[in-house]
Amino acid sequence: MVQWLLNYAPVIALCVSLFALVTSCFSLGWNIYRDVVMKPKLLVDFGIKNITDGSEVSKPPLLIISATNYGPGQTTCEFTMIKKSSLPRILFRRVRRFVVMHDYTNPLCSKLPNRMNMAEKINLVFPYDRDCFLDSRPTHVGVCDSFGRYHWAPRRQVREALAQYEEEFPESNQEK
Repeated sequence: MVQWLLNYAPVIALCVSLFALVTSCFSLGWNIYRDVVMKPKLLVDFGIKNITDGSEVSKPPLLIISATNYGPGQTTCEFTMIKKSSLPRILFRRVRRFVVMHDYTNPLCSKLPNRMNMAEKINLVFPYDRDCFLDSRPTHVGVCDSFGRYHWAPRRQVREALAQYEEEFPESNQEK
């Protein structure tokens, strides 16, 4: 046994060293990926919603954008955006983005910029009337985070809100 150990000791040391090198490289790569590449993801919801109180009386509907931080780590929601996009607009580089100011006076509305820990949620409230931002027929509604990334609500939710807006305010259906 001692003779075998003396013959193969350099090979065993080399294997252990290679295993340690691979483990160190993996650990370094994961730390770089986790700290630099992996940014927090926000899940955004959008819709026309009613808020009711205990007497079952429905208050006027509101446009509400909700954003939930799915992590990892913290992020800051900076502002809300809408985008008007279509294939011809993309091809001719005419995509239009707009910053939308939410209702700061509403007590149910979160204030921006808002620092969010993982699993925290913010609600941004907008008035729902004939002159709301749906009048410009956006194709995307979302928020921008502190990393400069846009997080958009599902297009289906935007289309449903636009359909409801066009039903309630048919006279404002002029294409802009």
